[in-house]
Amino acid sequence: MNSPTFIGNQKQGQPTRGVLAAAIAIALFGAPLGSAHAQDADNESAGALEEVIVTASRREESLQDTGLAVTAWQPENFVEVGLDTIQNVIEYTPGAYYQGGSTPQDNAITMRGVSNFTSSPSVGIYVDDIPIGSGGNNAAGASLALDAVQLDLERVEIIKGPQGTLYGASAMGGVLRYITRDASMDEFRGSASVDFSTTAYGEFNQRYAANLSTPIVAEKVGFSLAASYDDVGGFIDRIPEAISGADNNVNGYDGYNISAKLNANFTDRFSGSLTAIAMEKGWNGANIVPLAGPPFEPIYGDYSTDTSYSDDEWKLDVYGLALYYEFDNSRLISSTSYQDLQTSAVTDLVVSFGPLIELFAGEPVDEAPFTGGYSTERFVQELRLESDSNEKLEWTIGAIYSDEESGNLQRLEGLPSGFVLLDVNIPSTLEELAGFGSLTYYFNPDLDLTVGGRIADVKTTVAVDDGPEILVTDTPPTVDEDTIDTWSFALRYRPSDALSVYGRIASGYRPSNANLPLQDANGNNVAPLVVESDTLWSYEAGAKGVTSSGKVSYDVAAWYQSWEGLQARIFVNGAMTGGNANSDVTAYGFEGTLNYVPIEPLTIITSLAYTHSTLDDDETSAFGAVSGENIPGVPEWTFSTMARYDFSWGGSVDGFAGGGIRYVDDRDTGFEGGVGSDGEVITPLITNFVIDDYVEVDANIGFRTDRFSGTLYVTNLFDEYAYSSGSARPAVGFVRATTSVVQPRTVGVRFSVNF
Repeated sequence: MNSPTFIGNQKQGQPTRGVLAAAIAIALFGAPLGSAHAQDADNESAGALEEVIVTASRREESLQDTGLAVTAWQPENFVEVGLDTIQNVIEYTPGAYYQGGSTPQDNAITMRGVSNFTSSPSVGIYVDDIPIGSGGNNAAGASLALDAVQLDLERVEIIKGPQGTLYGASAMGGVLRYITRDASMDEFRGSASVDFSTTAYGEFNQRYAANLSTPIVAEKVGFSLAASYDDVGGFIDRIPEAISGADNNVNGYDGYNISAKLNANFTDRFSGSLTAIAMEKGWNGANIVPLAGPPFEPIYGDYSTDTSYSDDEWKLDVYGLALYYEFDNSRLISSTSYQDLQTSAVTDLVVSFGPLIELFAGEPVDEAPFTGGYSTERFVQELRLESDSNEKLEWTIGAIYSDEESGNLQRLEGLPSGFVLLDVNIPSTLEELAGFGSLTYYFNPDLDLTVGGRIADVKTTVAVDDGPEILVTDTPPTVDEDTIDTWSFALRYRPSDALSVYGRIASGYRPSNANLPLQDANGNNVAPLVVESDTLWSYEAGAKGVTSSGKVSYDVAAWYQSWEGLQARIFVNGAMTGGNANSDVTAYGFEGTLNYVPIEPLTIITSLAYTHSTLDDDETSAFGAVSGENIPGVPEWTFSTMARYDFSWGGSVDGFAGGGIRYVDDRDTGFEGGVGSDGEVITPLITNFVIDDYVEVDANIGFRTDRFSGTLYVTNLFDEYAYSSGSARPAVGFVRATTSVVQPRTVGVRFSVNF
């Protein structure tokens, strides 16, 4: 029995380019790079697919029986073939989109047309049951697309559609979950690997990784430790005219990931785990290519930038304690976590602000270092009591408390005098107390209905503190408190062991936030005191099945979403604050994946997604747009296919060859504006340029023995030049248009050893 790993789609005709891509992939390559489906050597039907177990619904259940749109991946299969970032995983996942790429961490993940117009995230990021980052609107939570693929993981679960009842605020578009691997309690295991590659137009890249797991007390206590180090060379060159002068490959970075986990079975009923994660990355430049237009084209060259040298650092420490107690017919779960996230960037802005500092300081200025950064400390306690799975009446009840304190630091000084012109901190808090529950009633073993609800009380504050009070004055805390309820209803029907269908209605939200003031030229505040909560209702139907031979599985879903009161950015004279748009959004689409094992050594996974996400009315309060315009950052079509072929090199050496193709359609970066419904001209405050569609091809070949493995891989095989994201942001008197580019062709080798 098997369940598919993706979701469903098709509408208005599949793109010709997508059909061609599928044909090429099937002809050239061989089995999945990273599906949660693996071959089952013991299966009576040769080439059949094995069952996949996920916890997306907070219960262990077969992926095929889950009444949610879930994609599950084994991340080590991606890492093995050079696809070693969450961006690669997302681009092979239907219905999910990656926005960013300028730096290792300043990126966003969106799902099903719910693009981010503000700093409050629309996709929840979790490590096990630990929510990561800020859920507020003042600490850049939306740009934390945590890349934890290098950790010691069991799998990655990507859950699409609003998950408000299960995961709370900021899971309006979906959830990305990293499921860590438990420590071994019965045998020692470990591995080490090295990965060396080179990128066209760039430098040498290297990664070193190792992990081990060992029992401390047999069958009682186990411990695991994993660590990795990355040194990525970069491929963007700084032009001589830049403030910092010329330099090569400035978007390189280095960093490390360390994770440790202690698992313990205290008694037959009582168990727990303690998890610690430390991650750090540093870089001195960005993958930012300036554009001139329209039409928008690179000013200085395809891989050239005018951005200054900077000292950027990103750190994340996470600690989690999970406790489990088994009653006779239920289970009590406690999850306690603490995280500390710190970012900082130092850049010399003497050209832009040197004269202004001299005006106030009365002394010459040679350098003007600007320091900016965010910080979030967050404590979360969750208690959950759930019944055993019994296919009669299943229930869950729980409560969660979350308390986060964030900061937004901006400091500008002149050297050599040390005169401080700006020393601003924008402290904010978000405190949430929520209760939730769900009830599943089985009409019979094949038909059940689940109803879930959540009520949350959210309190936020924000203030402005500036030491010099020259350009900015102190602002006392603005306070907001709101109560939000979310609901979900899911009906599942299993007409046979090989087919499961479901319908789901669910809501999600982002909490309201106290807002920063923003003054116009007359000194009047033009920003609302509160960014109101935005909400989304989703209506979805899906089917998951497998053929009688076990060689083909499928997962398809169609959905419709109504998004109201979307949180957005407001621009005045190039400055920005939060607000709400006065147009709602309607989005609809479908996703689908087909897993095919025509013969035992060959596996093919193909997925397709269609998304239509547009404004319902003219928008005049925030960014300026007319009815029917596309939501930025959302491609209409995405397509991917992966294949893998296993064979024998002879003796005890097995081989494999594989590859994949990923297609991303055109995306808007802003709005066109035009004549509104009342005849007035609407001027967009977020200028639009179109990011063209692109196709990337990946290929690999490798070997395995009982202890050793090696891979030769190529990503972006045909060296496609394309934009991965971009923006045309308004500034004082001009528009600053930039883009991030897709990583050029990269050729690498990876070797690993098990011990």
